Amino acid sequence: MEFIRNKRLLALIGIIALILGTMLPYFTFSSFFGTSQSISLWGYWEGKVILTLTIANALFIFNDYIEKYIPQLFKTNIGRKIANVTNPKMSLIPTILVVGVVIYLNTQFNFNSKYLKNGLGFYLLWIGIIFLIAHAVIYKKPIESQAKVSQGYNYQPVDSQQNYQQPIQNNMPQSIQNGLGNKKFCPNCGNEVDETATQCFRCGNKF
Repeated sequence: MEFIRNKRLLALIGIIALILGTMLPYFTFSSFFGTSQSISLWGYWEGKVILTLTIANALFIFNDYIEKYIPQLFKTNIGRKIANVTNPKMSLIPTILVVGVVIYLNTQFNFNSKYLKNGLGFYLLWIGIIFLIAHAVIYKKPIESQAKVSQGYNYQPVDSQQNYQQPIQNNMPQSIQNGLGNKKFCPNCGNEVDETATQCFRCGNKF
């Protein structure tokens, strides 16, 4: 159950079902002479409205993925507003409008007649509606952990002097590292002196 709550699988199934519902036969008409004809919503305004609302649903639900691969869609004012939608229940708006269109279709045809039967598209539309409503109700966007923590970074305090000096010394040849010992160099003339010296014996510069 938690997997479904944190994923958009229900929404994906619902959108696919709505698209197929407009393309596959919505009803089958049988004539008195025994011939039959299947009609889909693809070529009618009702089907175009459902497809438009389905696309709107996809933009609301999968706006992050679509913006990643097709950023041009979100360069307009409306596109930017859609990209900022984070509430999954916003997808209920186009879904409810789809329900209205489907109910309108049912009032226009008498499916109880022996000459008119529901097709596969009819059932797919209702399946898509149910899945999209279920997604809007139960979907819970997962809380994103901090990027640095999720990537496994382990921050530990280090000595600033060691962090500054150690890489420089490690890049030196071993023979030079061994010869350094407790030595330092005069910043004025570059003469090598003991680490505890407070004055260069060559130029007299004081540290």
